[in-house]
Amino acid sequence: MHGRRGEQEAIARLLTDARSGRSGVLVLRGEAGIGKSSLLRHAAETAAVPEPMRVLACAGVESEVEHAFSGLLGLLRPVLDHLDALPGVQADALRGALGITDSAASDFLVSAAVLTLLAAVAADRPLLVTVDDVQWLDRASAAALLFAARRLAGEPVAMLLAVRDPEPLLVNTAGLSELVLHGLPPEDAAQLLDAYGWTLPARQRDALVAATGGNPLALIELARLDEPERALPDLAMTGALPVSARVRSAFLRQVEVLSADGRAALLVAAAEESGNAGTVLGAAARLGLPADALGPAERSGLVQLTGVELRFRHPLIRSAVYADASFDRRRTAHLAIAAYLSASGEEDQATWHLAVATTAPDEKIAAALEQGADAARRRGGAAAAISVLQQAARLSESPADRCRRTVTAAFVALDAGRPGLARTLVDQVMAEPVPPAILAQLNGTIELYSGDPAIAYSHLMRCAELMASAEPEEAAWILTLAAGSALHAGDMAATVLATRRITDLDCSPATLRAAEGLLKGYEGVITGAELWELPGAMAQAGGGGGEREWMWATVIGWMGPDDHQALRLAEATGRRVRAAGSPALLTEVLFYHADIEFRLGHWTEGAAHAEEGLRLSYETGQRGWTATFLAQSARFAAVRGEAAKCRMLARQALEIALPLRERVAAATATGALGLLALGEDASKEAFTELMRLVERGSPRSNDFVAFAMLPDLVEAAVRAGHPEQARRVTAAMEPQTGGIGGPAALARKHRYLAILADDAHAESHYRSALAGGMLDQHPFDRARTQLLYGEWLRRNHRRTEAQPILTASAETFEALGAAPWARRAVVQVRAAGGAVPHQSRSVAGLLSPQELEVSRLASKGLSNREIGARLHLSPRTVGSHLYRAFPKLGISARAELRDLDFG
Repeated sequence: MHGRRGEQEAIARLLTDARSGRSGVLVLRGEAGIGKSSLLRHAAETAAVPEPMRVLACAGVESEVEHAFSGLLGLLRPVLDHLDALPGVQADALRGALGITDSAASDFLVSAAVLTLLAAVAADRPLLVTVDDVQWLDRASAAALLFAARRLAGEPVAMLLAVRDPEPLLVNTAGLSELVLHGLPPEDAAQLLDAYGWTLPARQRDALVAATGGNPLALIELARLDEPERALPDLAMTGALPVSARVRSAFLRQVEVLSADGRAALLVAAAEESGNAGTVLGAAARLGLPADALGPAERSGLVQLTGVELRFRHPLIRSAVYADASFDRRRTAHLAIAAYLSASGEEDQATWHLAVATTAPDEKIAAALEQGADAARRRGGAAAAISVLQQAARLSESPADRCRRTVTAAFVALDAGRPGLARTLVDQVMAEPVPPAILAQLNGTIELYSGDPAIAYSHLMRCAELMASAEPEEAAWILTLAAGSALHAGDMAATVLATRRITDLDCSPATLRAAEGLLKGYEGVITGAELWELPGAMAQAGGGGGEREWMWATVIGWMGPDDHQALRLAEATGRRVRAAGSPALLTEVLFYHADIEFRLGHWTEGAAHAEEGLRLSYETGQRGWTATFLAQSARFAAVRGEAAKCRMLARQALEIALPLRERVAAATATGALGLLALGEDASKEAFTELMRLVERGSPRSNDFVAFAMLPDLVEAAVRAGHPEQARRVTAAMEPQTGGIGGPAALARKHRYLAILADDAHAESHYRSALAGGMLDQHPFDRARTQLLYGEWLRRNHRRTEAQPILTASAETFEALGAAPWARRAVVQVRAAGGAVPHQSRSVAGLLSPQELEVSRLASKGLSNREIGARLHLSPRTVGSHLYRAFPKLGISARAELRDLDFG
């Protein structure tokens, strides 16, 4: 390869890592013809020596982009005999997606199955996966492969993904290592041209290289012309040679030498989506073309026939042939293909070609497409279903059918994590007779996913009111979404209003009881037993899908006083949502999961769940959740004293949150910065940041977040010399905090009252905050209160009493990994004359997030296969994590895990 030494070295490192048991993913990005395919071939050749790796390869095909999982089928066909190694539900999902069986599937389960299958294949020998033209891979396949790419840690797998720029990409490759390919420099371009027999004077060569941007394919194709110098006059006249236009021109000049029959047959091949030689030849025969019509194209290298497969030498040839043909010629080709497929019993594929060729509305074809979209969606091909529904809408004979199919496509787009496309589809039907409630629901959900939560609230409230009489249970669910939108918009009054509106609906007793639980979550008015029974009771009342009812229970538990129960509910809901293949809902569940774990002090696990939520938010296009998970991760970094990481994550969160008016994310990120400064004893900085949470009109204000961080704000204000401002803030928030009944919230209130109180009254508040085990489930809050109380005792010359309290706080901070707070507590212990506590590392601090989660599940008795199914890892990877964890934990047997405290 000419001029690709750096790229070859990067690929060599990737393969070396895979052979050493370390996974790696590299995205090769560049324009058409820049050399991506050549690098993939080079990688496959390199993988063959010295110890051959297994190689799986596929390439996206532009005409197949709407055929769900067609790319995966091509990639995985050689290793389908490994399907039996997968957990049953994953194997069934993948078989259904690939059309092997009629099993139902979802994108999420199929993605998990692909991850497990690649790991299982790599267990035999290191694996190289190459995917060319990812931009033309069907979205379902691309999403599954990227899901696996982001989760292959610890597997001997190297993955190379080639993406053409500037073609739009249907999936998000953010976060993956990229290698951007540029054109060849003049010296390397000269070597390439020389190799193809075209030696030019330096000035002409340099001008040609500059005009083509050094694109290797453009140079090769120009050199292959019978008279390559024909390109030079154009260059001299215009001073430019646009790469895409000239490459296309070069391809078409090769096509132009073919006979009329040869060009017609080549157009049929370009119009046929699967590369099936039998279909192409059969359709060509229906047009009266001779059996050897493709012979000249094959001999010239334009196409390659291998058995039953027909492939163009390069996708640009197909594009050029298809785009150069008139619509009538393309239509004739598609009709011939459709006739052949129909006669062969391939009605679904025939319908697609008929649809492409049809110029007028045709309800029969539209209905067939809609039926095909349902089948694609059941198999998990949401992206394909959207395109088919759009085509069905275009061919609909009545405005009502056109509108209904477009609206259905918009809802599928939302489920598929494509809110931008959903918004475009809604815009298309704004002038159509869309039921107002449906339109409001669509607009509200789009804004909730990727826009302004305040606007989402407005649309969702309108939708709920329109549904209130006819569909009260559905209206209740919409109102919970509205309440969540208002919360994220920073409007607590609207949150309460939307929730209280549920109690006025003619809903089932179970739904009304759930609404009461949402309104009085802190008080825990719904017992633990009721919470676990709630989903079943709501489902019996016809409240919607099963995941919805579990979401109700999770949110109520998250707000309630028992965080251990809340965590169990979040885990149970997460399992159900994962099994149902609902990544959009799973994103929200992961937020609650991580937040509960923060409060419980399970910081390693919580940070891992926040990281998973962040990945999913990128993959599902939920920008608001992206900002929220970044902010949540910043908070984990803040309490650990990871200053640079905290500031980076908070900045990223604010960059997304502020334009969206996503105030939970903005306030959480701001609170993280304040908490970081407080831990670093930068009181003035902490006070400045935390005051933003309560400043009316501030884009970072949010009463919900401010309420939880009120003790931090008061502490920062007093330490910075602004106690009166702290008193004004607490007085202003008294209407919200006065009736608090939840133990942890009440303990926090006593904490900030103690900070503000004089010495005659402070101690009673400290004792009240620590009394009755109110903070037993919140170790960080308990240790913070102990630290403040111990400091107060020491200042009041009660050092003997202060010592055990300060020591307890220091030990808790150490166990949590709250480094800045542990240092502060140790200073106070010494000042009180106490012995510095033993600096022991917690189990959580000894292990990586993945090792900790695997070990925790293993300690509960789960097998490697069960753990792998839950965490979307292969059993082999689970075993590797345990193998690395045991020495760190000082154990040698799995049974010993039961004796460890994982937090």
